[in-house]
Amino acid sequence: MMDRLARRAGAFAFVSAAVALGTAAQAQTELPENYPSRNILLVVPFAAGGPPDVIARVLAPSMSETLGRTIIVENRPGASTTMGTLAVTRAAPDGYTLLASSLSMVVVPYVLAKPGFDPVVDLKPISTTGFSPQTLVINQALPIRSAGDLVTFAKANPTDIKAAHTGIGTSTHLGLLALMQAGGFQTLLVPYRGAAPAISDIVAGHISLLMTAPSTSIQLAREGKVRLLGVTGTKRMSAMPELPTLKEQGLDLSSLDSGVWFGLSAPASTPDAIVDKLNAATRKALADKSVAETLARNDTTTFSSTPQEFDKLIRDQIVIWREVMRKAGLKPE
Repeated sequence: MMDRLARRAGAFAFVSAAVALGTAAQAQTELPENYPSRNILLVVPFAAGGPPDVIARVLAPSMSETLGRTIIVENRPGASTTMGTLAVTRAAPDGYTLLASSLSMVVVPYVLAKPGFDPVVDLKPISTTGFSPQTLVINQALPIRSAGDLVTFAKANPTDIKAAHTGIGTSTHLGLLALMQAGGFQTLLVPYRGAAPAISDIVAGHISLLMTAPSTSIQLAREGKVRLLGVTGTKRMSAMPELPTLKEQGLDLSSLDSGVWFGLSAPASTPDAIVDKLNAATRKALADKSVAETLARNDTTTFSSTPQEFDKLIRDQIVIWREVMRKAGLKPE
């Protein structure tokens, strides 16, 4: 009698588990009724003004129109982007909290001992959104007018150059690592909470240089407040064609030649149907001529993808930047 009950209980448990798995699978493929039924929060783990923030604020209105709900952009900088990223990984996987993701997302786990998240396990890719080169910005009072001058000066005066970055593992920090590896020099690295305060200190003469997006630097260079020495990538910027690439000047920053990429991600368990709807809204926004032109004025090139293509990019970038970290002698702290 007990054996029969046990068998029946086991069969019931098996059927229940199968039903539960089937329900979970269905939840992953079916779009929740009326999604989205309220506003969506898009977390930018950087201070205002940089490319991730600009891209988010340019895309949000177009995506909001498609989705029928407002996308609210909120900056949560700090701890090398982990503050904002963790807020998203810990949010309900219901499509109402998204992350403005970037190259930094895949690097932070290799420079922080306890970042609190894994970019592959804890986040779900939605789409890439764009990529941008980096400009090498210096204080104009320095006797440096080319990338070659910088290398020579830095090697002769290693304590006189102070370089700003916006956190270990951020694109500004990675740009400096790639620059120093290419030029064979070392310099003092000074962390800032954002590119805007860092470049303000370059203008004021408190800091020497910064690797940052064109949207942060070009206008200040045109006003004569800073000097640009070069740009990453394989071609010159349309907004400033007279500025040579760093590669033209003999510095091969191969890990940055394809630009710094950006995208949108969601908490890991977000249903596929929601991700697909967000992907469609993102790609529609990126295909909008006015969106592309606005981002192009900030030297950001629109770049959409499927969730699967974005996932592959993330995994490939982890391999590339892990090696850069190893060469730089950086270990998680």
